[in-house]
Amino acid sequence: MLTLPGNSYTHRVHNVGANPYDVLDVELLMRPQSPSPVTAATVAAENPSARIYNWVLAPGAASAMHTHVRPYLIIATSGFTLKMTAPDGQSIMHEIKRGDFHWVDTKVTHTLANVGSTGGQIVEIELK
Repeated sequence: MLTLPGNSYTHRVHNVGANPYDVLDVELLMRPQSPSPVTAATVAAENPSARIYNWVLAPGAASAMHTHVRPYLIIATSGFTLKMTAPDGQSIMHEIKRGDFHWVDTKVTHTLANVGSTGGQIVEIELK
């Protein structure tokens, strides 16, 4: 659920299914003074405070090179082997698990690749 700043919401989460599930609640307490005109990729959703990017990567698939100019939160919705590669070719691999998250507050240019044998998905919440 994306909500607008200044609005107050009270809610309860109740699992009505048979399987356990995780809830990640992200609250943006402050945003930059002006929106960023730069998008890193196709925007899955947005509100005045943030943009959401949804990366679904099949085994062997990679994203296009893209740049994040604002701070963002990476959330893994499934586990897989993620390889991030910078424009100079340097790369780092992470074995990520469903529910892992990481905050990035510097400008980053990279590709995302799934070098594992199962499909993977991460969601990025980027401040505008």
